[in-house]
Amino acid sequence: MTLMRYIELYFKLVSAGIRAQLQYRFAFVMRIVGMITSYTGTAVTMWVMLYQFQELGSWNFYEMLFLFAIAVLSWGFCIILFFHFRSLDTYILNGTFDRFLVRPINPFFHFMAMKFDVASFGQFIFSIFVFIWVSYELGIAWSLGKALFLIASVVGGVLIQGGLLVIISAFAFWTTKSEQFYWVVMYPARNLTNYPLVIYPKLVQWFTAFVVPFGFVNYFPAAVLLEKETPFFPDNIGYFSPVVGIVFFLVAYYIWMLGLSRYKSTGS
Repeated sequence: MTLMRYIELYFKLVSAGIRAQLQYRFAFVMRIVGMITSYTGTAVTMWVMLYQFQELGSWNFYEMLFLFAIAVLSWGFCIILFFHFRSLDTYILNGTFDRFLVRPINPFFHFMAMKFDVASFGQFIFSIFVFIWVSYELGIAWSLGKALFLIASVVGGVLIQGGLLVIISAFAFWTTKSEQFYWVVMYPARNLTNYPLVIYPKLVQWFTAFVVPFGFVNYFPAAVLLEKETPFFPDNIGYFSPVVGIVFFLVAYYIWMLGLSRYKSTGS
């Protein structure tokens, strides 16, 4: 099947998924409101924490809010594309994963296109509002180059976070359990991105730069855009965020396909 055919098929599957979700419009709106409220609560917590000290690791409130907005924006796209991967073990245990293997399309693509969570618009609304507000407060002079770099960094962040979800889901092929790994690995890793890495021990900083590269989700790109120093790392390391995202996702895809080759149906 050609690439264009895959793209066309993906949008058809996404369109069907969106129409299904919009059948319950009140629930859809309330999920968006709930997400905006949740992230606003985190922002208020940051403000309270910095009310007395003004800075955390040389980052002030507006800089931390900018950092947080990048993480929220990339996570919003990640939820749309990859969040349902964490439930792969359920499909394997129920025997319903087999249907992805009997159709003439790539199983990974088919599983990824199975769901499209439009309630993630809550993340987009929050992020766009914060970017406008913080840009005004910090006097950020946006240019085409900066805007393109931000977009590329968000793409890199989506691939890094999505890649980790894909790796976590792949454990289900060997253990038939994977969602618990989300709470052990993904949830703590995402929480790290709420704050600048400079406040963490050096070992944690290196781990999130070269092992599970969540530093490239928002910390390193934000440091470039805000012209902040990144102790222990080159100041321009944030420019590698898209490349790191692509490489990490390719590794994740390889691990997932390797797990698929070991898959044995439960026969349910």
